[in-house]
Amino acid sequence: MKKILFLLAVISFASCQNSGQEAKPLSATAEAIKTYKLNFEWQNGYEGWSKVPTTEDYHMVAPGLNLEATGAEEINEIIFGFCTETELVQELVDITEHGNYITCYLKLTTKTGESFDGVEVFQVDDQGRVAKIWAL
Repeated sequence: MKKILFLLAVISFASCQNSGQEAKPLSATAEAIKTYKLNFEWQNGYEGWSKVPTTEDYHMVAPGLNLEATGAEEINEIIFGFCTETELVQELVDITEHGNYITCYLKLTTKTGESFDGVEVFQVDDQGRVAKIWAL
């Protein structure tokens, strides 16, 4: 009986372990987003963001903040206007990539000290350019 319990414990432990595969390296676009997030400063947010490849008409929506913008000019005015107004601080907790999606897990803090967790999902086209962003 002890041998059976031991065997079950070993099998259970082994089945809960990672498959042994190493994490796949991030794409160039995910690396660009990671660099942007790690170096984010609200004073020059759009300048840093502009180094990330995007489509001409990329679209961003932040439903919880009631913000939506399309294209570089609107993104700069609306989204980065909000970042400047609130003096938003972003801390990148993690970044993952799955197919055409890049996800950033963030800790966000405003100038009033309000802190909250956020997630941004970036949809990338076949050429590696950000086409859609959901800030949740």
